[in-house]
Amino acid sequence: MRRGIERRFNAVRLSGDTEALRHRGPLVVCANHPGWWDPAVFAWLQHHFFGHCHGYGPMEAAALRRYPLLEKAGLIPVDPDNPQSLRRFVRVARDVLRQGNVLWITPQGQFTDSRVRPVQLQPGFAHLVRHMPSVRLVPLAIEYPFWNENRPELLLRFGAPVSVDEGEGVRSVTARMEEVLTETMDALAQDTCTRDASRFTTFVQKQAGIGGIYDFGRRVRQWVRRENFQPRHDP
Repeated sequence: MRRGIERRFNAVRLSGDTEALRHRGPLVVCANHPGWWDPAVFAWLQHHFFGHCHGYGPMEAAALRRYPLLEKAGLIPVDPDNPQSLRRFVRVARDVLRQGNVLWITPQGQFTDSRVRPVQLQPGFAHLVRHMPSVRLVPLAIEYPFWNENRPELLLRFGAPVSVDEGEGVRSVTARMEEVLTETMDALAQDTCTRDASRFTTFVQKQAGIGGIYDFGRRVRQWVRRENFQPRHDP
């Protein structure tokens, strides 16, 4: 999955503050859910920024049965229609959090365009972290826009970690996370619309250009003009 991220995207770029990346306690990362690549994004982030601990995440049990090796990679099976499965997921997830690990979730529950408002989250994560004051909830905004190259950008932004008050109700935790995730997504959208890479920290960037006859023609024109060939289309 990590190799796929680096092959398929023009660049991986991070917007905003990195306070969440410096935290060394248990984290539940609550991301928006814009597309198929989200689990691979979590694997890439876990590898690059949270190497001091392990990463886990839920996956529908029926799908996980088709890929049993993924359970060994940290995916926890859950059947949303089976109360016993849900209780087991909560028990396992709390165990891994008590060990100081990271749990990656997409509480929107289905693919949702990053522009859809209001942001609505399912409350399962709030049930999970009740009575766990050491856990921090971290909003993560993800976008996959095309800018000036033939591959999309992978653009990310973490919000500040949010603590859960002892005895705080599920509705309150859910509403607070909906608010901070919306703020994080809006801030990323503002940076995304500028198409200005200088507003981001860039971690991976592919050699750009379309290739083939198109780039050959550009090379010839710039050679005639005694200019150095620049494959990127950035202004």
